[in-house]
Amino acid sequence: MSSIRTSNNHQMLVWAREEVGFTIEQAAEAIGVSIESLRAAESGEKPLTLNQLRNAAEKYDFPFGYFYLSSPPTSKSFKPVPDFRIAPGLIGSDHFRLNLEIRKCRVRREQFLDLAASLEMDIKPFQTLTEPHPKNVGGLIRERLGVSTSEISSLSYDEVYSYWKNKIENDGVLVYESQYIPEITGVIGVALFNEICPVILVKRGPDLNERKLFTLLHEYAHLLNGKSGINDAGAQVIQLANTSEAQFEAACNRLAAEILVPANDVKTVEYSALTSIGKMEALAKDFRVTYTTAAVCLRRLNLINQTELVQLLEIRRKANVKKPAIKGAGIKIPRENIMRLDMGCPMFNTVLEAYSVGLLDVYDASKILNLRVKKIDRLVAGIS
Repeated sequence: MSSIRTSNNHQMLVWAREEVGFTIEQAAEAIGVSIESLRAAESGEKPLTLNQLRNAAEKYDFPFGYFYLSSPPTSKSFKPVPDFRIAPGLIGSDHFRLNLEIRKCRVRREQFLDLAASLEMDIKPFQTLTEPHPKNVGGLIRERLGVSTSEISSLSYDEVYSYWKNKIENDGVLVYESQYIPEITGVIGVALFNEICPVILVKRGPDLNERKLFTLLHEYAHLLNGKSGINDAGAQVIQLANTSEAQFEAACNRLAAEILVPANDVKTVEYSALTSIGKMEALAKDFRVTYTTAAVCLRRLNLINQTELVQLLEIRRKANVKKPAIKGAGIKIPRENIMRLDMGCPMFNTVLEAYSVGLLDVYDASKILNLRVKKIDRLVAGIS
């Protein structure tokens, strides 16, 4: 069966590759065929085998049946995302794997909007900030989100990220996560602005746990300013904002830091006698933020200088590299929990609700959530 040639629409093969952003060379490597073989398949000269076409569907992240359509199901209307990365020497923002993760976010958003409309959910437009930002903007945003200082103080560090994520999702933002954003791109966060249901994508990984909270708020700051963008860790240590992109990233840093640690709530006199490390540890404890986030906030408050910020971030980077295995590491995480992280609770729960009321059949729900069919009924019934 592996050698059976298919009778698919070769034009759809070209469309799918270009939609994802693969070059012919990248696609051939991903599918496991020669460049010449893929060119022949795309021209209609010699179709791929059945197994090769299945591989193409998997690598392009498209349904297998798409290759047999007479024309594309949707137009190629997705706009490029502005590049706000700061660090030098990074691979371009058109990296095919990064493009694939961004496309997943956009497709999931469209699916969410379709299901929300069918379920007659009340979705309000996302409110951006007006310029100039008010002096107490951090407190105003915390009030808008319903963030409670007393609630945060009762949480563990691991729980704080989930707390903020939930608050931002309740503000009408779809927050997705991915462990597949290529390291070579340097990207740790993406903001996709839309007036309805804007999207945040956060890179997930053990070495990124300390950055996740600030990354989440940095992307949220992008949305509050009404701008999309792909961002890297270099944005946290901007020294010379000598371009419009760098100036905007610096502004997003200040806004994110102000939301997490409002200047009016910081008793600076209590930090004056401490070393830079002591200040970082004290601020992290007082506001339940990670050490990395505390370091960035200290710089914004002028409690440390730029050199001290870079030193503190390097200390934290080395500490994370040397960090011992976490207790319980290696325990298999249920796939449904991983998909909740990937898709966010609004998307995940809406799919289950659509299935429970008959808008989706179990196979559609299974496909969207990327879970086994038998797991869907168990989740709807509340059985883990």
